[in-house]
Amino acid sequence: MKTVPFLASVLVSVALLIGCIDRTEQPLIQMQNDLEQMLGTAMLNGDITMQRARDHLTVVITERLLFDAGSHEIKPDGIEALKRMGVLFKTAAFKEIRVAGHADKASVANRSSEYFEKLALSKARATQTVRVLKENGVESQSLIIEWYGDIRPIASNETEAGRQMNRRIEILLYAGM
Repeated sequence: MKTVPFLASVLVSVALLIGCIDRTEQPLIQMQNDLEQMLGTAMLNGDITMQRARDHLTVVITERLLFDAGSHEIKPDGIEALKRMGVLFKTAAFKEIRVAGHADKASVANRSSEYFEKLALSKARATQTVRVLKENGVESQSLIIEWYGDIRPIASNETEAGRQMNRRIEILLYAGM
């Protein structure tokens, strides 16, 4: 099974050589490959997904891996996954690491107070995620905490499945010096 990472490294090297990808993409591609190897089970279960853009890699972690419903305390499996990510992140040269907390949409009946509760919860979750990363060696000057409450949904809030997708932490890794 070690041939897959080797082949991926060879393909990245060839692409760099012929100019298909630039130098900012290389560390992102390598990080994505390393995370896929390390977090295989969580990715297979759908608890962690990744999306790569030219200048950053986004790691999306579901609520069910990290938190109990309505809580900002990280569960043991979530702490373990974040610790493993932290080990990788501290060895890479990232310009910045943004940790963003997201929530599902507040119900219409109690919109005003629930909105602020969800905003506070998304902030607390992002802060706890950063705490675990810092405890595992990620440089604090490269970390940025963001919280959005329910204003950046990735799915419809009309179904429970959609609301579950919206309750997430996103870790955005920006390449560069």
